[in-house]
Amino acid sequence: MDIVALLVAFVSSLLIVLVIMPPLIRKMKEGGMLGPDINKKNRPLVSELGGIAALFAFSISLSLVVGFKKIANFTSEPPYLAAISVFFIAAMVGLIDDVSNIKQRVKAVAALFASLPLLLVHFGTAVIHLPFGLTISFEGSYVLYLIYWLVLVPIGVTGLANAMNMSAGYNGLESGQVAVISSALFLICIIRGVPDVASVIFVALIGCSLGLYYFNRFPARAFVGDIGTLGLGAAMASGVIMGHIEFYGIIAIAPAFYEAIATIYFGFIKKDMRRREACQNPIVHEDGSLSPPKGAERYTLAYLILSIKPLTEKKLVAALLGCYALSSSVAIILSVV
Repeated sequence: MDIVALLVAFVSSLLIVLVIMPPLIRKMKEGGMLGPDINKKNRPLVSELGGIAALFAFSISLSLVVGFKKIANFTSEPPYLAAISVFFIAAMVGLIDDVSNIKQRVKAVAALFASLPLLLVHFGTAVIHLPFGLTISFEGSYVLYLIYWLVLVPIGVTGLANAMNMSAGYNGLESGQVAVISSALFLICIIRGVPDVASVIFVALIGCSLGLYYFNRFPARAFVGDIGTLGLGAAMASGVIMGHIEFYGIIAIAPAFYEAIATIYFGFIKKDMRRREACQNPIVHEDGSLSPPKGAERYTLAYLILSIKPLTEKKLVAALLGCYALSSSVAIILSVV
């Protein structure tokens, strides 16, 4: 494993976010790009689009890694450039949503296009690694090979990107969950001995998300926005696919499946038009603790937890991140066997 590349990716991505965010926050305030923090009693206005910093940090950090590798006569840059492109395309979908609020189904379909760079680069074999030395290979049949690259890979990219987007909404959660999951996937890469490009992607994501967390934690000075959640999620998917650790990636993001199932059930099956409004209007008690509106207790994983016991936003985020830490730990354990 290239330690220098990992250090360059982590340090540069972290520092770039820390440097860019303060002026970005000021510019967002000056330009009126502010959003209400709905989980506070007085709903203070907070700078939007903090994910722009992660977009720059991720792309620049991976570009620096490619530069160092080319100096060392290592010229396999297409996978790194593909990961940058995946982030950019998904982030642009998120930016459109941030400024125009597109429908969830449209967002999911649009995010499919973020997988195109991976299809063009065609990095690695069409194999999914499982515990106990087992694998699922799509190499034996041309049809299965196409199913992997043209069906499973796009679904994986849009699925992970939208999973990070749907499970957001609280100070520190968006950036925190990316940091937790990326850290676990990086450890899995070390354990499984996957291609270096996947490890570098996850390390860059850790740096980006930790930098964002500093400004996004309670009380948030900036929101990550869909530009960040979709972009970071799609980039994470590119690392999962390039590392052939799809199974472990699914386990690590297990809590997000509740959000996906709830969205499908209440949004598409029940056609419950109250869900969006309820999710944007939690009950904020005088002590700062949160509760779900009546009838909304199952709309999201956060509301499910709050229906058991009202919690402050900080404690709720800690509980949600704890869920991701637990599922990520299970993924790490399974990667060892």
